[in-house]
Amino acid sequence: MASAAEQAVVVSDLANFRRSASIPLEAAPDQVLNAHGKLYAVCAADQTIVLIDPAHRTITGKISVGGKITSTTLTDDGNWLAVAVSQPAAVIFIDTRSDKILRRTALPGVPTSISASSEQVAVLLEPTAQSANSSRLGRINIADGKLIGVSLVGAGALSALDYRKDGETIFVAAPDARQIISIEAASGAVLARLPVPIRPARFCADATGGQVFVTGADSEAQLVIFKPYQNEVDQTLYAGHALFGMAVAPVRRYLFLSNPDAGDVTILDIETRRILASVRTGGNPREILVAPSANSTAPEEYAFVVDGETGDVSVIHIPVVLHKSGDAFIAEPPKPIFAVFHGGARPQSAVIVPYSS
Repeated sequence: MASAAEQAVVVSDLANFRRSASIPLEAAPDQVLNAHGKLYAVCAADQTIVLIDPAHRTITGKISVGGKITSTTLTDDGNWLAVAVSQPAAVIFIDTRSDKILRRTALPGVPTSISASSEQVAVLLEPTAQSANSSRLGRINIADGKLIGVSLVGAGALSALDYRKDGETIFVAAPDARQIISIEAASGAVLARLPVPIRPARFCADATGGQVFVTGADSEAQLVIFKPYQNEVDQTLYAGHALFGMAVAPVRRYLFLSNPDAGDVTILDIETRRILASVRTGGNPREILVAPSANSTAPEEYAFVVDGETGDVSVIHIPVVLHKSGDAFIAEPPKPIFAVFHGGARPQSAVIVPYSS
């Protein structure tokens, strides 16, 4: 867990549900990412990526990116860490096998957000004076680092973006226009502008990539379900109080949604679109992580909910909260959490590193 208050990466033992170590850094980390069994702590304040060996809980190196970090992502295969920077505006490509900067692609504007498939990187750019009401989308070919093109999206400010699982389309959230916009990755052409009843802000795809769940920028109770292969909004439903963070349990086919204003977590059955349970965490639940199962077919056992202020982690034992003690058709009160432990205050990001890494 990246803790801004402690200026450290906090390590917790999920087998025993306890905090076990803290790795101090020279600046506050904004994000932690895991690739090939290595941790990357992104420290925007001092323009560095800190390399961490999670098994030995030691810092193994630092990479200076030479620019103010605005956004960072891993490619789908984990082979590249793409870092968007300003001053000067560029995307820097770090090979996660050698941990060396191999490419730097100049950008025609300040980047605000970044996403990647296995072959391409998409980056949102701030509007220019000539296009004050339209954010721009740049696309970079990973193989050679060339800027393929820049598209005017034409929907005001854009808050989030992601790739379809096959990498052939990009979808972006336009909160002011209340739209989800689908863009062809190869050409940058807009394929569809889909109106939605919320101001979209966050995406979370299911395991197949055939459904994308969308929560809003405001304290909204509606969840939008978008089908990226059909470029259509499939359903809008009420799934909580004020939805924020999301995580999918791929084997169980459940979606977990945090409700910071209400202090609870909603569990939704992806197949039936029915709410299965509500779990009371208290506080300010935001980011959710689902622990992977022991093997690819075993159902997931635990979900971990990070409080956005204290860094306390609420543990949800999934089989227990799904058990109904009474009539199957009668709603039950919120279920209690299984355990809680302290991570790090003012958490910025968290990731689960399997023991096998």
